[in-house]
Amino acid sequence: MELFELKHLMTPTLKPITYAYLETTNYCNLDCSFCNRKDVIGPLKHMPLDQWVELLEKIKHHPIKEAKLMGMGEPFLHPKFDEICRLWKEYFPDSFLIVATNCQYKFTQKIERAFQHIDLVYFSIDGYKESYERDRSPAKWSKLMTFLEGFKEVNRGRSRVTCNYVVNPDNIQDIQTIYDEIVVPYGLEELRLNIAQCWEEGGSMDDSYSEEQLAYLRDNWQENIKGKSEWDFNKCFWPQEGLYTTVEGRVLMCALNTEAKSFGNIFEQDLDDIRNSLDYQAVKHGCETNCPTKHCQTCSYKQLVPILNKLGVHNEVSEASRQS
Repeated sequence: MELFELKHLMTPTLKPITYAYLETTNYCNLDCSFCNRKDVIGPLKHMPLDQWVELLEKIKHHPIKEAKLMGMGEPFLHPKFDEICRLWKEYFPDSFLIVATNCQYKFTQKIERAFQHIDLVYFSIDGYKESYERDRSPAKWSKLMTFLEGFKEVNRGRSRVTCNYVVNPDNIQDIQTIYDEIVVPYGLEELRLNIAQCWEEGGSMDDSYSEEQLAYLRDNWQENIKGKSEWDFNKCFWPQEGLYTTVEGRVLMCALNTEAKSFGNIFEQDLDDIRNSLDYQAVKHGCETNCPTKHCQTCSYKQLVPILNKLGVHNEVSEASRQS
C-alpha cells in the first residue's frame, strides 16, 4: 500500500485503551519449550517502582477494564511485585487484574500481600510430573507441590485462582489427572485449557493432533477450552483498544507477536503519537479490512480457528477471558 494512500485511510481518532498487558520483569526461572523468551528479551531487568509510576501516569486517563501484569518473565520474581499490584489498583481500582505464575518458588508473605490486589491468578500447570518437567524445564514437580501446600495455608484475599493448562499433542493424556489431583484438592476455581500457540512472527502452530485426541478434547473438555472459533482479523481488539509494553517500555501490538519490531517506547514518546504512527496504523488498518500486514499474516489466533471449530468451541470474549 502506498504511503499517500495509507495516510488517507487511517482512522483520525483513537479509541481509548480498555485492555493492558504490561511486563514489569523479564527475569524467569524456567525455559519452557513453547516460549520464545530467549529470542526477544533485552538485558534482564525488574522495572523500578518510580518507572512503574511513570507508566501509570501516562495511561491513567484510559478506561482500562482488564489488565495482565505479565510478559516474558515470571511476575512474582519482581522483588516489589506486591507494591506493583497495589499501585495498579490505586490507579485503576475498578479494573480486573490478572497475573499468571509458574509456581516454581516458595509461597512468601510478599506473594500473599500481592494476592490482596489481584482479581484472578492463573497457576500455569501443563502436564503431570514427567510431561510437566519436560515442557517447563527446569521446573520440578516437587517444587510445584511445595508451592501448592504453602498456598493452601494463606489468605487468598480478593483473588480467584484457576489452573491454566497449555494443551499440546503430548500432554492431552494428563488433563484428567491434573483436574483430579490439583484442581479439586487445592480448591482451584477452574481448569482453563488453552491450545498451545506460537508467539513468533512467521511461526506456525503445532496442529499434529490426532482425530482421537481431538475427539477426546471435544467430548470431555469442550467447555474448558478457551478461544473463539468464529474470528477474523477485524475482530481483533489489540490495535483498537489494547496496549502491550515490555519492561523497557517498548510498545508492541499484541502478545501474539512478541518478535515484532516495537512501534515506540512509552517512556520516550507520547503514547498517542505511537498509536498514530504510520506503522501502527498500517497494522490497524490491515486488521480492520481483513487484509493483514506481514505483522499479522501468521497470527496464531487465526491459525487456532480451524482447531477450535473441530472442537466445537464457541466462546465469546469477555472480561477475564481474553486469549493472550
